[in-house]
Amino acid sequence: MKKAPALKAGRFIALSATALLLAACVVSPNDRDVGDPIDSLSGQKAATERRLATAATDAMAAGKTQEALVSYEKLYQRDSRNPDVAVNYAQLLRRTGKADQALKILAPYAKGERKGSTRAPLAMLKNEYAAAQIETGKFAEAYSTLEAVLNDSTLADFHPDASHLAGVALDAQGQHKAAERMFRQALDGWKGDPTSVMNNLSLNLASQGLFDEALTTLRRAQIMAPEKTEIARNVQIVSELRDAVVPKAPVSLKK
Repeated sequence: MKKAPALKAGRFIALSATALLLAACVVSPNDRDVGDPIDSLSGQKAATERRLATAATDAMAAGKTQEALVSYEKLYQRDSRNPDVAVNYAQLLRRTGKADQALKILAPYAKGERKGSTRAPLAMLKNEYAAAQIETGKFAEAYSTLEAVLNDSTLADFHPDASHLAGVALDAQGQHKAAERMFRQALDGWKGDPTSVMNNLSLNLASQGLFDEALTTLRRAQIMAPEKTEIARNVQIVSELRDAVVPKAPVSLKK
């Protein structure tokens, strides 16, 4: 079999819903009904932060990335050492093409200079830091960041995200077999929608020339998430690659 050409299809990185909706980060939903003090500067500040946090939460939940980014930027400017705000703000920056800024925000946590929190543990912050490293092409550095999470058995809840990201980092360096193992490891423990991992695993399999298995996995993902246009696009790309690479049986002219 001919060697499969390198896939140009865009892969996507997704952390778990835990990181995506860390709205608990600043206030609880019930806090909206609690009267805010207005007779002190601290009270006014608390009320402002509460409104910002609510707006950020609602925008994130509605998928309004730019709107959420504006709110989190204001929250971060008010409290740049808050890890709950930092992880959401960094993720929004990465998702809007500003991964370099995300790295700067998360570097103190990844390097152990700042502590995480109950809602944003260091493992979550490191996973998001690695995602930003991958986005900026720092694949070897990202894998090193993720190893610190994967080698700690007490961080098992964060291993699926770390394994998925490690697979992306390894795949980008041409280590396809090692990447495949990471993607499968991620799927074994994945909670929630697994189609992001399935998409990346499929592209990995296609890179190894395993087109039929890649298409089977992609089609399963397409059934699970028909709204994800990138999966349908990758079905077409992998199908075309298979047709171009795998020789077809000659047509017999015998009667």
